[in-house]
Amino acid sequence: MSKIILVTGGAGHVGSHVIEELAKDQDNKIISLDNYFNGNQANHIEGVEYRTGHTKDIDKLIPETPDIVYHLGEYARISPSITEPQKVYDMNTLGTFAVVEFCHQRQVGKLVYAASSTKFASDGQERFANPYSFTKANNVDLINCYGRWYNLPYAICYFYNAFGPRENGIGKYATLIAKFEQSYLNNEPLTVVKPGTQKRNFTYVKDLAHGMILAGEKGIGDGYTLSNQKEYSVLEIAQAFGGQIEMIEGQPGRTESGNAPDKARTELGWETTLDIMDYIKNFISSHPKK
Repeated sequence: MSKIILVTGGAGHVGSHVIEELAKDQDNKIISLDNYFNGNQANHIEGVEYRTGHTKDIDKLIPETPDIVYHLGEYARISPSITEPQKVYDMNTLGTFAVVEFCHQRQVGKLVYAASSTKFASDGQERFANPYSFTKANNVDLINCYGRWYNLPYAICYFYNAFGPRENGIGKYATLIAKFEQSYLNNEPLTVVKPGTQKRNFTYVKDLAHGMILAGEKGIGDGYTLSNQKEYSVLEIAQAFGGQIEMIEGQPGRTESGNAPDKARTELGWETTLDIMDYIKNFISSHPKK
């Protein structure tokens, strides 16, 4: 049976992989809504309809009533959010409220939300550490409340440090692995924010996309953590690339995440398929230095 599927942020890193997997079923009508703040037309997947616009205008831009909405179209960086709270509020608070209300008013079959693992860090106190974490945690509360108030069908996934194809390695919104790849290719030192011992659960982007789709198919409610169970420090990751490392001052990002629910594995049968260290080894072997 054909479905209308809306993916916000569909031209972004994770969103494009969600769309790529969904597009394997040619009966689906897939629509992407992206403001291209961090999305890229190079990430477009053939056969998908791409609409340009802000999520706060979703009611005007999407006259269709989707069967399911995958909501990834938000501001998604920790450190830069400190210096531009207006952009974060605009995309993550105004934009996401409009998406949630759209799903409620249109009686969409399910809303699947890409939340942030920062919600679980520092015994829940990390949500107050920066505008990004604050708005993402508030959006989780909002969606849970809409489920309680209006019986909105939803599933909430938590992303952990996506890596893999289509990752942005340029500019202040670049992600860590992509930045290291660029430095490696340019024979430049890999810069690590002190102390370098901060750990992350780097998770393959295709695994994140698959987990989000599983949550859309079978998930109910909150708590679908999509995380590689192995942790690595940022310094360990830099050392895996080899070459010179430069320790710098700066914002080290979130603290380590605390205990998080594991419903993705226990309920959905989700697992990761690629470890970051294997990914780095494959990258180096396919890009040997001269």
